[in-house]
Amino acid sequence: MFQYSLRYTLDPRTNTPAKDAKLYAFVQQAHVDNVAFFINPEELNESHLDADQTQMWLDAIKPVSDHLATLGVSTSLNPWTTIMHSDRGHTVSPALGFSTLVDINGWQATEIACPGDPGWRAYLADRYAQYATLHPRELWLEDDFRHYNHTPLKLGCFCDRHMAIYQEKLGRKVSRAAFVAAMLAPGAPTPERKVYLDTAREEMKATVSAIEAQVHAVSPETNLAQMTSFPNWHALEGRDWAGHFAGLSGEGHPWVARPHLPAYNEIAPLKYSRVFEDYTRTTAAYLGDDAELLPELENYMYSPFVKSVAFTQFQIETAALVGARGILLNLFDMIGNGIDDDYHYAEMLAASKPFLDDITTHRLWMSTTRGIRVLVDQDSAYTLHTHAGKDPVELLPHETNWAALLGTMGFSTTITPVQPDTHFAGEQLAISGQLLRNFAPDTIQQLLTDNVTLLDGEAVQVLLDLGLGDLIHVDNAEWHAVRTGYQSYEAADGHTVEGVADPRVTMLQHTGDYLRLGYAPGSDVDVWSHAYSADGTQLGPVMAVINHRTIVMPMDEDPKYGWESQYVGFKQGLYQQMLDTITNVDYLVGMPNAKLIVTTQDGLMLWAANFTLDDYDRITWVPAHHLDATTAVVLSRDGDQSVTTWVPLKQEDGRVVIPVRLPHLQMVQIHFE
Repeated sequence: MFQYSLRYTLDPRTNTPAKDAKLYAFVQQAHVDNVAFFINPEELNESHLDADQTQMWLDAIKPVSDHLATLGVSTSLNPWTTIMHSDRGHTVSPALGFSTLVDINGWQATEIACPGDPGWRAYLADRYAQYATLHPRELWLEDDFRHYNHTPLKLGCFCDRHMAIYQEKLGRKVSRAAFVAAMLAPGAPTPERKVYLDTAREEMKATVSAIEAQVHAVSPETNLAQMTSFPNWHALEGRDWAGHFAGLSGEGHPWVARPHLPAYNEIAPLKYSRVFEDYTRTTAAYLGDDAELLPELENYMYSPFVKSVAFTQFQIETAALVGARGILLNLFDMIGNGIDDDYHYAEMLAASKPFLDDITTHRLWMSTTRGIRVLVDQDSAYTLHTHAGKDPVELLPHETNWAALLGTMGFSTTITPVQPDTHFAGEQLAISGQLLRNFAPDTIQQLLTDNVTLLDGEAVQVLLDLGLGDLIHVDNAEWHAVRTGYQSYEAADGHTVEGVADPRVTMLQHTGDYLRLGYAPGSDVDVWSHAYSADGTQLGPVMAVINHRTIVMPMDEDPKYGWESQYVGFKQGLYQQMLDTITNVDYLVGMPNAKLIVTTQDGLMLWAANFTLDDYDRITWVPAHHLDATTAVVLSRDGDQSVTTWVPLKQEDGRVVIPVRLPHLQMVQIHFE
């Protein structure tokens, strides 16, 4: 069963029986399994509540919860604050006895708690024990449980208490400004950076452990659950995913998480495909197949004026692509208006439920995905080198670019967290950013020698910095910044893609800087494209296959546009052709912006989702290995029906044609007989 959990605001001061009646009708019509009641949310938020203020919310929720139970609907609680999302004009009551966060600039919050204050930790554990008296199924920690994104402040915390902790660990006195400067300093990581990350990591784990002890003393059956934000930003606060969730869940409880679904407002579905990889699939990878994931569906500022019902439905259904067991639905406002039937969400949810229930019987396990492994590391902020040393964003890892690009281009990929002693052999690995700094030289050599690898410009630069350029035959290199009049376009000389000979792709804009590489004479390097100036002067190689196993794309990430220039059919065709010459990979043909995931946990299974507004009449798949099957079973949704269809397969020229439509904003699950 796929679980619908509805996040719902019941205002204790203004709630009415009529609003309750509409809630009861909605959960039945929409097949909602659980209602997660907000406490002290958004516009109704009065900063950190004391015990009496909290009890007002619990007393109002309990009778509604009791009636929902008679309808077979369970209750969860979603307190909207832990540290506090942002300053909104309130101050912490002196009676609560804890201090507030200070950011890198020395600015102090008025109501954002200091995450290292033992008084705040004790307060929060007490409040969660009080919430537990309702014995909710899940008791959520909001995603304000973080050290960053607390408007209007920057990264924290650098209060006097924290500065004393940092100084003790360093063994010397240091000012706040000097500590921050050293933490962000260009070049190799400093002791100050390690001290900051270690402190942030451990104080958050200590807090969740304190909450777990008090909650399970009151309600042993309650699952504690964590809402998460952006994985790359969590790296900047040193999040230890396994340690954090082990401390939060407690013995005998599953890890329960709400990964961020990155579209509070409607965006182009093809753009959603990319950020879905960066945030949702990456979080799922860090938590593993056994975690109970309920991704976040939020339509802020609410109503179909913010997001169409069709796009909302697509987000819900494609949550299955991370192995979600359900979804958290923030469909209605948090002010207390209750259910608005004019949004027609009940009909949409009811239509999707049979299909979601069916595909969840064969839930996707990311660990069994067959395809290109995109490597990520939760500890990369400890090792990467900054350039200017001026802004915390320089500590953000750039490790999911390949996942977004290759996933959008129809390649089957998975995201794989790594450890310093990671070993792969005979696989396809995609490495971007500075991830290679996490490995010893002999490990890097093993990874590049025993596997097919894809490297971006930053990864190549790390090899050069470590004196390992000989692994890819590079004997000289020089960065050329974008929009400087040097490089203008890239041309795939001698190759034809989509019927165009020597196709060109911009290097002028919406792209990062170019790393011009010089390869040792006579080395095993097959150059597929070159950089050119505007007057047609050839400048140097771009795309290349090295040693018949390493593909280099020597560009870095633009701060604003990322890898946007790479999202073009010519590049998709080049990657298909290059990979075909050195390995076997699964990918889709003639289906731009369709996502493919091939899994093997319940026999060979294919998941295909159309992240565009175009319809595809059939699915054309190039399998990594010969397919013996002659028929397939396709699970799809047609209106409000979950449909199972047996279809014959046609194989020609190494392609498998599956005669099933994949309409826009639709997903199918395919089993092979």
